[in-house]
Amino acid sequence: MRPSLLRILLPAFLLAALAGCSTTQSCGGNQDYLQAQERPLLQLPPSMVASERLKPVVIPPLAPDSQKLDPQPRCLDYPPPYFARKGKVADSAEDAVRAWGAAWAERKPDAVMQMYSPSFQTPGEGGSAAFLQQREQQVDTGRAPSATLQEVVVTAQGTNRRVVTFIQVFGQDRIRKELTLVSEGGVWKIVSERTVEVL
Repeated sequence: MRPSLLRILLPAFLLAALAGCSTTQSCGGNQDYLQAQERPLLQLPPSMVASERLKPVVIPPLAPDSQKLDPQPRCLDYPPPYFARKGKVADSAEDAVRAWGAAWAERKPDAVMQMYSPSFQTPGEGGSAAFLQQREQQVDTGRAPSATLQEVVVTAQGTNRRVVTFIQVFGQDRIRKELTLVSEGGVWKIVSERTVEVL
């Protein structure tokens, strides 16, 4: 056989062999795949409730006037608690008392004084003005307490009045105190303060 004839017949023979392999099941086909049958679609059991992910998405119709919002947005009457400025706007009487204690610990007499109500009354002698002047001096130059108050307990006396008891720590000294607060224009203010006991 001539080499030129071999060059023509060899590719033809290889093509025929490959074509035959593709038409039979004996060329390594997957028997499981070839014997597979169609199965019905999966369905949820009757006791199972379809979740939102399985429900079709419903797009609401376009409003007649897309420039108007429904409902109309409104301004907040009061800021959310996480925007409250400690010592000025507090979302609870406990927060106000803790801010009072922290301002004292940081020696901020102005911030402490802002937390007392104009109607503040002290049971001791000398009157409220003398008490507040002494408190301002204590905060400014006296011993600084721990910033954290201990055993804080809040008792409600009506909707706008709270009595808060706690322990304030000055070094080795522990003093149980009681503050009475009222809500004045949405801000908790101290109207009474007394020392319950020295522990």
